[in-house]
Amino acid sequence: MAVPRVRSPRVWRDMLVIFGVTVLFFFCASYLELSEKVAHLTESMEAWQLDELPLVLLVIFILMVSVLSRRTRQLRKKTDLQIEIQNKLATALDQNRRLTRKNIEIQEAERRTIARELHDEFGQSMNAIMIDGVAIRNSVPNGSDLYEQAKSIVDVSGKLFSGVRDLLKQLRPVALDELGVAAALEYMIDEWRRRFENVSWASTIDIEGMSLDETVNITIYRFVQEALTNIVRHSDATEVEVIVIGSKTDENITIEVRDNGSNKESAESADGVGLVGLRERVESLGGVFESGVNMPSGFFVTAHFPIDWRTLELD
Repeated sequence: MAVPRVRSPRVWRDMLVIFGVTVLFFFCASYLELSEKVAHLTESMEAWQLDELPLVLLVIFILMVSVLSRRTRQLRKKTDLQIEIQNKLATALDQNRRLTRKNIEIQEAERRTIARELHDEFGQSMNAIMIDGVAIRNSVPNGSDLYEQAKSIVDVSGKLFSGVRDLLKQLRPVALDELGVAAALEYMIDEWRRRFENVSWASTIDIEGMSLDETVNITIYRFVQEALTNIVRHSDATEVEVIVIGSKTDENITIEVRDNGSNKESAESADGVGLVGLRERVESLGGVFESGVNMPSGFFVTAHFPIDWRTLELD
């Protein structure tokens, strides 16, 4: 999203108004013969020298115009300097957003590479060790020392394999690449639902069939992932709702995650590093991040960021 530039005020418009009012006053004064009337009124006050009052007022007016002109030039310089600073800040903010987005893309690319290496190398090696352990266990008498050692190898291999599988989900969810972001979100919520059966999980995912780029997909997924993790860690919620909606009419994505946990615990999670990362992700896409407390209890995080659907469809 382009950052708006601050423009200097148009001086010629003010000058045009002043010129127009002056011309209008000239015609009105000519029609009413205003100068002759003023001279007639002050003629009888010559003893008091009040007939010089118009010239005195004229001098005061000229001096006031001079002072006003000088003050205007000073104010104009300050305004131009302020505009220049604001434009530089806008440029720096835009560059920071681009840099943040690039860093996120690099980070996700590194995670994808590490996940692939873990899956291809470590995963296959652990699988081979487990197969060999099972073969040795099945080929020796039950209860022998070799049997127990082989059984221990199989158990440890299984735990390591399970740990690697969980790590792969954190680094790069397989469902995100194979099924798309909508299915990956539903799968992630189902995983949380199985782990925390005492919590009521509700979800509305309405981005099916939308062609989103990699950065948007991973931003949506990480946003929901981090929000749900914060709820589990910092809240005693019994109800959680996830909403992800894309609108081609408004050309934006809306993400909302809310719960009914205690306000105290939810407010503590608002200062966490995870939510700062979410804000950076959303703002790097030119979006708006919000978080706050529900009434009477609970916490919510929302994100709105624009999407150019026409460009995505052309891609």
